[in-house]
Amino acid sequence: MAVAAGTMVWSVAVLVPAALVLENPDPQGFTERSILAALALGVFCIGCAMALYFRLVQTLGSLGVASQSYLRAGISVLLGIIFLGEEFSALVGIGLAAAILGVAAINLPERKAVEAEDRNA
Repeated sequence: MAVAAGTMVWSVAVLVPAALVLENPDPQGFTERSILAALALGVFCIGCAMALYFRLVQTLGSLGVASQSYLRAGISVLLGIIFLGEEFSALVGIGLAAAILGVAAINLPERKAVEAEDRNA
């Protein structure tokens, strides 16, 4: 939790002043409602996501968490097929199968045991 909080605090400390200088926002556009909405998004949504992310890194390891990006690409392709009418081809099927097999191989219990031994050494 401390790492997630530290990441968020430093992000705010660096990005808010940079945004105020580089973007030159109109101060009249800052309403109470917009400020509260930005705080709610930052504190609750992003804060919870960061806490969850670092918890997953702690439990799954960095490879396990990084492997989700491969599945995200496959899900995007499937959503394009379902909702946008894109065509499913043999090449797409091979790519999806390769991504799923790769993620499964990354997350095998034997591999996690080896990673845990490496961290403890």
